[in-house]
Amino acid sequence: MLALALVMAFSPQILAAMGREFVFGDWVGYLLALFGLIGGISAVRESRRAFAVRVDEQGVTWVNGTATVVFPWAEVSRVSVEKRPNSGELNRPSLLTVWTTDTVERALPATVQLTGLRGYQLADLHTVKEPADQVVAALRQYGGDRYPAAVN
Repeated sequence: MLALALVMAFSPQILAAMGREFVFGDWVGYLLALFGLIGGISAVRESRRAFAVRVDEQGVTWVNGTATVVFPWAEVSRVSVEKRPNSGELNRPSLLTVWTTDTVERALPATVQLTGLRGYQLADLHTVKEPADQVVAALRQYGGDRYPAAVN
């Protein structure tokens, strides 16, 4: 995105060097470059935000940038590692989902809603630093009967 913004910013000069004329006027290229630059900077900024999921004796804690949401074990009905929707039979389950009753309110909007339950998909285990086995071991250790076997 940033490379596209740079090309658009210098498109009048690039076309002039090729012996072509920039018909729409310089302002179009600069305007598109500005939008591309803003989009590219926001994408880079979003990718650099702090992200963490912690599983411990208190519960599951999700941190994304400045937002922190704590799911205490007393409020968690179930924790599961599930497949992505429409992911196919060969893909392994990877979405860490915390399920609470629908009476528990969170600052984070629920990703999935079932009758009486709200599901919060907190992380994709394919994208976290720790091996999925280590996350599953922590869920078994601290989650107890709230963590059943992975959904196939």
